[in-house]
Amino acid sequence: MALKLDMAKAYNRVEWIYVQSLLLKMGFHDTFISWIIQCITTPTYKFNINGEIVGAVRPRRGLRQGDPLSPYLFILCAEGLSRLLNQVEEQGELRGISLRRDGPTVNHLFFADDSFLFC
Repeated sequence: MALKLDMAKAYNRVEWIYVQSLLLKMGFHDTFISWIIQCITTPTYKFNINGEIVGAVRPRRGLRQGDPLSPYLFILCAEGLSRLLNQVEEQGELRGISLRRDGPTVNHLFFADDSFLFC
């Protein structure tokens, strides 16, 4: 069986605590992690209505579109899911597909925010 997942608004749904936990688990230095978290948690969005700046919103999750850091952080998030799927397969709870009898199994493919899961 194959399952196709399309993550709608993928950048907007990334939880900051997940990014932080993932970077810690991958062995990044605490100082580097704090820099990254500072970059993704400090933006403020203001509204321009009829030439006047009105109100401000601070997001609580998500990666900014157009930020050069966002694609790399999203890839790291996908890597976390990839490792989890491989771990589940190693435990025997998921079985991928193989293109030949003695070939390796494939349990997922990722393309940007599209995912294919095989079981």
